[in-house]
Amino acid sequence: MKEQNDLIKLEFLLTLNENIVVQRYFNVRGYNPNARKSLEMIETVHDIIEDIKKDLTNKSCYYLLENYEQILVDETILETSNTDGPESFYMTIKIGDETICQSGWDAKPYPPKVRYTVDIRPRLKNILRVLTDIFATENLTHNYMGYSLI
Repeated sequence: MKEQNDLIKLEFLLTLNENIVVQRYFNVRGYNPNARKSLEMIETVHDIIEDIKKDLTNKSCYYLLENYEQILVDETILETSNTDGPESFYMTIKIGDETICQSGWDAKPYPPKVRYTVDIRPRLKNILRVLTDIFATENLTHNYMGYSLI
């Protein structure tokens, strides 16, 4: 087992299809390898994604309200997607080249102007702090409804 003082470098990545929205590296002192399979990790990732979705929904509402009259005249304003197929956001956490956590959600409900200009930088410091805390925590829940997560 590694010493508590060892730093492990992890990567936080948010993408829209294959395009990087934000990519940050962060260090975890006292990394707990079992943290990735904990209930706390699942809940934290869910909470981060819900916060991003909420922000995107709010920005979509503002955008639609600000451009209401223009949209009534020309609905094609909302049809400026880069692709005809599905578009998805993916939040990924990696150690080196190994993906240890990934979750995605549909990007199409958000207007193109909103989904192509995502900016989570104001939230990023808090997101990385929460992830660092989870990965450095020793006493985590690894059982859920009688099933082992490890």
